[in-house]
Amino acid sequence: MVGRRLFGSEELCRVNERVEDLLKESVQRVYRFALRLAGNSHQAEDITQETLLRAWRHASQIRDQDSQAVRVWLFQIAANVWRDQLRRAKHPASQVVPLHEQPDGRSKQPDQQLTQRESLQQALRAMRSLPDRQRQVLHLAACEEMSLAEIAEVLGISTGSAKSSLSLARKTMRARLPDLIPGPS
Repeated sequence: MVGRRLFGSEELCRVNERVEDLLKESVQRVYRFALRLAGNSHQAEDITQETLLRAWRHASQIRDQDSQAVRVWLFQIAANVWRDQLRRAKHPASQVVPLHEQPDGRSKQPDQQLTQRESLQQALRAMRSLPDRQRQVLHLAACEEMSLAEIAEVLGISTGSAKSSLSLARKTMRARLPDLIPGPS
């Protein structure tokens, strides 16, 4: 009863629970996106934390939104947090620390694990070498399975720019990784 009086109503408590659930569902996706943007886990954790904090502060904006709209909104916030950090640090994005990810190879033979790890590292290097916009668009399309319209909304660009950036990113990745990514038939 005390909690209801403090928050003002039972309905407000339900809204806050729904917002909290939506944010919890999105933590791993936001972190994965932040990791691709920043290139290191420490900075990705900071971006994720700041993204969720900003989202919670503006929770009233998402109470009537579906989970897809919330996800797009969270990625917009994460991209903005990352840009803010770059501006504050005054260093180019190309100086980020490389990713050190481990592939899941529990059922693979050691030689397969090594080959898979080398392929992953090669692909990550190629992805990191893409211009920022292309890297962001490629990650959102391939890893987060967002549509071009959603990508455009997240990054604050036109759908045509998102489509162009995705096409250029894929073309560059195919050129740099001909053994891993087959060309168009």
